[in-house]
Formats: sequence, C-alpha cells, structure tokens
Amino acid sequence: MEQALMSRPATAAVRLLTGEREPVRLATTGGILLHGLQAIDGVPAEIGDRVLVKDQADPTQNGIYTASEGDWFRAADARSTRTLQKGTTVHTQIGSVNAGRVFEFTADEPAVGADAITIAASVPPDIADVVEEVEALRDEIQALKDAAAASAGQASASAAASAANAGQTTADRAATNSDAVAAAAAVISAQAARDASLYGKGIFPTTAAAIGFGVVGNGAITAGSGGANGTFDLAFTGGTGSGAAGRFVVAGGALTQILITAPGSYTVAPTLSFAASAGLAGAAAVAVLGRNVDVGEYFWTEASTGSLGLYNVGAGPVAADTGVRAATAALLSSVDSLAMIEGLSVPTARLTEAAGSVSPSVYRSYSFVSGDTIEHIAIAKAGERSILQLIHAGAGAAYTANFNLEEGIVSSSSGANLVSAAIMDIGSGWYECKAVVLAAANITNNVQARMSAAGVFPFTGDGTSGMYIRSIVLRKQGLPANLFPSSDPANAAFTKQNVTVTTTVSPYEPVLISLPPLVDGLDVTVRGRMTASKLVEMVGSGNPSVYQGRSVVNGDNIVWKVTAKKAERNRLNLYSNNAVIFDCTFNLDTGTATGTGASIVALGNGWYECTVTKTATATAATNWQQRIFPSAGGHPYVGDGVSGFYVQRSALSINGGPNVFSSSENLSNSAWTKSAGVTAVANGALYLGLLSDPANIGGDPYDDGSAALVGKKLTLIGSSISAGAYYVPVLAGLTGMVPTNLAVSGSALGLSTTAYPSYGMSNAITNIPVDAELVILEPGPNAFGAQETPLGALGDTTYATHYGSLWAACAAIRARAPNAKIVMIGTYSGGPGHATHRIGRVNGQGNTMDQFFNAEREVAKLLSIPLIDVGGESGIGYLTSLLYMGDELHPNAAGSLRHGTFDAEELRCLSRRGFFGA
Repeated sequence: MEQALMSRPATAAVRLLTGEREPVRLATTGGILLHGLQAIDGVPAEIGDRVLVKDQADPTQNGIYTASEGDWFRAADARSTRTLQKGTTVHTQIGSVNAGRVFEFTADEPAVGADAITIAASVPPDIADVVEEVEALRDEIQALKDAAAASAGQASASAAASAANAGQTTADRAATNSDAVAAAAAVISAQAARDASLYGKGIFPTTAAAIGFGVVGNGAITAGSGGANGTFDLAFTGGTGSGAAGRFVVAGGALTQILITAPGSYTVAPTLSFAASAGLAGAAAVAVLGRNVDVGEYFWTEASTGSLGLYNVGAGPVAADTGVRAATAALLSSVDSLAMIEGLSVPTARLTEAAGSVSPSVYRSYSFVSGDTIEHIAIAKAGERSILQLIHAGAGAAYTANFNLEEGIVSSSSGANLVSAAIMDIGSGWYECKAVVLAAANITNNVQARMSAAGVFPFTGDGTSGMYIRSIVLRKQGLPANLFPSSDPANAAFTKQNVTVTTTVSPYEPVLISLPPLVDGLDVTVRGRMTASKLVEMVGSGNPSVYQGRSVVNGDNIVWKVTAKKAERNRLNLYSNNAVIFDCTFNLDTGTATGTGASIVALGNGWYECTVTKTATATAATNWQQRIFPSAGGHPYVGDGVSGFYVQRSALSINGGPNVFSSSENLSNSAWTKSAGVTAVANGALYLGLLSDPANIGGDPYDDGSAALVGKKLTLIGSSISAGAYYVPVLAGLTGMVPTNLAVSGSALGLSTTAYPSYGMSNAITNIPVDAELVILEPGPNAFGAQETPLGALGDTTYATHYGSLWAACAAIRARAPNAKIVMIGTYSGGPGHATHRIGRVNGQGNTMDQFFNAEREVAKLLSIPLIDVGGESGIGYLTSLLYMGDELHPNAAGSLRHGTFDAEELRCLSRRGFFGA
C-alpha cells in the first residue's frame, strides 16, 4: 500500500514550508461516510490509504483522512489550521476521475472541525495564466462576443510588445503600444475553426468584412427529434456571403445547443442546417446577423503577403490601421496552439499514401538565391506513418532532414548546404520540424515534404496509411513572409505525388502544453505512462518474434537497448544471425542476462533495460529480432495465444548515432514485422511509475521510521518552550503523534532558590495518562536562569538539586506510565540579549549554563534515556537567536519549525533503530 512509503525528513520540512502535503492515493467525487472501507472514485480504499475528502455536505468535515475499517481519522500532516491553510496543495495518485490531479485548499485559516474547509482543483502556476486566458476566451465564444473588447485606452496601451516584435522601436510607438501581441493573440485565439478565407473571431480577409455583418447567434431553437446524439459541425446554406462556422449539440435525440465559432461575412443571413446528426427531424433555428467588429474594438487582416495588420474600428464604422504588424504564420500557429489547449478544432491536412511503390510527397518549385539563408518548416503529427522528410536535392541548396514524429527527434540530416535541422514539441503530438539551408548558388528546384514508415524511398504503400501536416512554410531567416503562396498542404499551389491530401480538423479533446523533457521524464518515472506494448505469442507451435530489418557496415559498433517487463513470460531473447551475430537472453524475473555483449539494468517497478553491444563482422542487412522465450528452452515451443511480456522501447544505435528504428515506442505499429500468429497490443502496461508500486523502488518499501510514530500517544513535561505554540504543533504535525501537553510556563523540575515556585514541572508528572506511549521531558532553562536550582552532582536522586531532579523525574515518569518510552529534550541557550537564560552568565549559585547542559546529558546516558540534544546539535542557540528566537529565548516561526523538524527526525532515527518496538 502507498502508506508504506513515508516521506524523508528533508521532504517533510520542505512540504511544510511550501504548503504542499504528502500525496493522497484517492480523492472523493461526492459525499461519503467517514467510516469503513469503501470505493472512492471507482477504486476500493484500503486500510491506511490517504484520501482527500473534498465534497462533504458538511464542509467542516472536508480534509485529508486515513482510511480505516472503523472511523476514519484526519491525516497527521493535515490536522491543524496551519496545515490546511489557503494555498496548501495535494496531489492525487489514482482514480477514475481524479488520477494525477492537484487540489488546493482555499479557505483562509479554517478552524478544524468548526469552519468550512473548501477544496478546489489547482492549476500549475506556469500555465495558470494561459489557462485563465483560454477559459476567458471560451466564455466569450459562448457569449458570441468578440475577444479583446478593450477600451480605446487599453488598446492604445496594448501595442508596444507587437511593435517591438515587428521591429518598430521609436519612442512614440513604444509608449503607445504595450501588450499588442498579447491582445492580438487574445483576439484570434478564440476562433474554433479557421477556414481558408480566415473568417472568424478577430481575423478577417478584408476590412470591409470586419466592419460588416456576420452570423453572431441564432433565434429560438425548435428541438426536433430522432437525431443521433453528439456534437456536430453546423452547416450554413443560402444567404449572401460566406465564412461562417459553428457546432451544435443533440441530446436525447433533440437539438439542445448551437455555438457559432466563426461569423463570416454576410449581407443576407444563411440558413442553418443540422443534417450532420443522422435522423434529426424538425429541428430549426434562425441565423441572426450582427456587426462583426464594433466601434472601439480591434481586428486583424492581411496587410501584405505573409503579414497581418492590427486595425481599430472607429465611428462610422471605419477601420483605422494601428501600424502594428505580425507574421501570419506565427500568429496562426499561436491560434492553433491555444485552440488545442481549449479543445477547439484546428484545420489540418491528412496525407494518405498511394498503394504500390511510392515516394509520397507534397512539393513546390522555388528559386534559391545565392547567399540567402532559408528556413523550410512543417508542423506535423504522426499517423500510421511517422517519418517526415524535408528535402531539396538541387546542387547549391542541397539538404535532407528526417524527423521522427513519434519520438520527437531529428533521426538524420545531410546535405552540402544544410545549416541545421531541429524539432520542437508544440503539444498534443504535434512538432515543428525545421531545416535551415544556406544557398551557395542560384538554383530552381522542387522543395519537398515527404513521408515514410522508415525514412526509405521508395517504399510499398498500402493506400490507407499517412500522417498529418498543419502547415508548410518556406521563409528567409529573420523575415515573417511565407515564400510559398499558401501554407496549407491541401492548397493547389502544392503538387502532390503518390499522395492524397484531404482537409480535416484536429480532435476536439483539450490538450495541455507539453512539459519540458526533464520534467516529463521525472513525471514518467514517478507516475508512469500507459505506453508499453505487450508482445503476445502465437497459438500452437511457433517461433514468436517481432523485428525490423536494418543494414550495417563491417566494423560498425552497434548498441541495441530494449526496455522490457515480464508478464506471463519472463524471458526476452534478442537475436541476429547475419552481419552482427548474437543470441542474448534476458530473464525479466531475476534481472540476469546471458550471451556475449549482453547486459541488464533494473529501472524499477519490474522494468529492465536490456542491452546488446556488438561490432558488425560483415556489410549486410539483418533482422533485429525480439523473441519471446518460454520459461525454459527456446524456439520453437507451443504457445497459448495470450502469454507474453511488455516492451516500452526498442532503440538501435549505430556508431553512437541516433536511433534507426521506426516506431521505437509502439511495437504494434506496422513498421514492426510480427512472425506468424504473434500480436503486439499498444498501451498494454504502465511504464515505470515507481510510486504506483512503492515496493518496487528497489528492495523493500522504504520506511524512514515515521510509521511507528503515527497515532502514538505523546505526553510532554516541560517549560514554556513546550507549553507554548512553538515546536510541539510542528512535531505533532510531522509525526502524527497525538499530544497531551502538561508543560508549565515558568516552571522547573526541582527546588527553587528564588521567588519562582519550586517543583512546578515535576508536579505535573502525576497527571500523565497511564496509557501514554511516549513521554518527552524537556527540563528547560529555568532551573539555571529563574529558579536557580542547586546543580548538585551525578548520583543525586532528589529534587533538591538539578542532577537529582532529572533522576527523580525520570523515575516518577516510569512509575506513572510503566509502558511508556521516555525521551529527554535538551536545553538550549538564549541569545546575548537575554538577562538570565544564556551561556556566559554565572547564576546566584555560582553555576554556568553549560554545567546544566552536561547534567542532562550525563543523567540521560546513565539511565539509558535517549537525549535529543537541541542545545548542542540543532543549530538553535546563543549565536542564532536573531534567526530562531522572538524574544532572545522562545522560538519564533523559523525556530519552531527548526526545533520541531529536528525533534521529529531524531525520533524517526530512534524508530529506525527499533526504540519503539517491544
């Protein structure tokens, strides 16, 4: 169970400071009974599970609980106002709805058990602004209003950033044009579909269309009946004009909602058609026209080839050019990216290869000029085909760049004039692929974007496979204009060879911006990804294998890495019988490898990286086989049709170069050949996800000693340092112990020789609960500084001296609570500004404070009672009073945290040594 994995001390301290709680296993989706084991978010809760309870009818019951067969209790780190304050966050590990989600406590300092505890979904701060903007734009779309309805003052303030981007740096423009790019992006990102003429929210083909009329809404809906349920594209017929777009919803067979996503330009309203919902009869609504861009608002239109201009609408209405310019391709890419975040449709070209021997290509002729640096850019996503090639073969501007759209890498590049090749992840499986070339001659030739399964041309096409390309752009480096007449691969400006190009749209599911690779890698390690393929053996006798063919040259150094995990079968065999000869077997149960050049490394959660390192002995092609072996023996054997193992990735490197396999992380892809009867099932297992099974992080589940402290009955005997709200609440929160605080402010254990009372601390010992499990004795500084108890000597056993008081108190505690463990917390010195409770002072008995420190250490050692030496080892003391003390003695917030975390770790250390055992 996840509860077995406790946080390490540093992590606990950091979480306390940052307001992040330990992750919960589950989070509720509705009200529950806080009693007994039950299903939470579709998953049965287990004893000890941490559960975020956030939906109770009585919100005072909300919080983080530990599941139990009896009454549930609040988790140790979420029991106080401080630990549930506004801004505190917690991650959810699993569940049908809440898996991977982060929730935030939103109530301001709620009193636990009395005030409402409110909890809401949290948005990571690095994308919060983007998400808020997109949500605002969505609301505007649904309200059928244009984005960026800013005042004229806001608009004039909004142009500097765009002006700067456009290279306009005069003082006047800088002063009057702040935030223009952001405003422009807000205007255009709201559109749900951008058709060929760019009609839609904020972008118009002409100024007349912008200040004219478009479809802004609909009249009363006649629901009709008998339709197919779902969300469909709205059709517009008749009328005078074009460019409108929209969606409609059918539920229960009836029309329920209409959303206009692009108004178009019309002088006579079109008719709305709902034919996309099969069987829908009698549904109707009237299209309503309204002005596209009102006075005071802004819009974009093409000012020159490849460049958009920002215009403001004045009274009349008339369109006034603001002078702000931005690259069409860059802005439209931003539109698409933001639209995908919100789940809006994005125009996309689908390239489908022809059947037979093919080299599928979309190309256009271009005349390169010597000395020009040209960028060839395509925004693409893998379909059945995953290798995109950008190429120009003409001498003087020759380049070839191959991009793997499944792995997000440049798989190879070449060409005498190639400057660079780069790929950038832009989210949802889309990549910007760029080849940069420096022309060395004037040359006219075809600039091509080609697709394939493995980067080899020609290949045998199946007539159905393909990939997606949103745009193809050719431009001079540093300039925005597209040198092609269109960026749309479906446009007639491009010639198609062995390929059919059709216009479609991206899915309507929302997507988030991809994490940086390092963060994403860590996230995979911790939470995992359901991306591993399962290789399944045949039914009957056979030689189950999954392979790709690749060629090598004599002397090539090859490294083949396969990441695998056992299922019903636990033996992976990697095999080649030509050019590079090896036969290596890996046991995915024991983590052992046999065969020349074989090695194996455990990655966690049952996953192993299986590696073969060899040198080619001939120049030839060979099949690189991943073979399923039975529990004993090899091929052939009789399979059952269901057994196999999991493979997350298979990558082959030659001479230290990039991976040469296609579809390395999806062995179900057709790029991999399967022997007779063998199947490969995509997304068959969770890859890594170490915290999904803490027992597999390596060895036994890690317990830092915290488990033995949770719920332990703690009693404190001490001074005001224990009695006040200083370290004790921190200690209880970090350990989950349940405290009974009997500390007395101003007290000492023994005899007082001043006006302060005697025995105030030791008198409290009689109130210790007899079932106490741990008693902490904090003798405190008063015996030296206030009561000035005589020091005495080791061997004293009465309250007449400090040595004797320590002995007598420990004996009394043992008599009162015979089964309790006793721990002493050592005294620390006050700061230089404290009059009495500090080192460097001689008290009225002629003693110094260090003598009292030594008394605590000596008595504790003699009685075999653990001493938590706060005064000697915590960092709290005479020289750190400004850091850790509020009045030169009592802890401030930082001191309380330092004291509590130090104590908690010392107790965990004792726990790891078995102190809290029998």
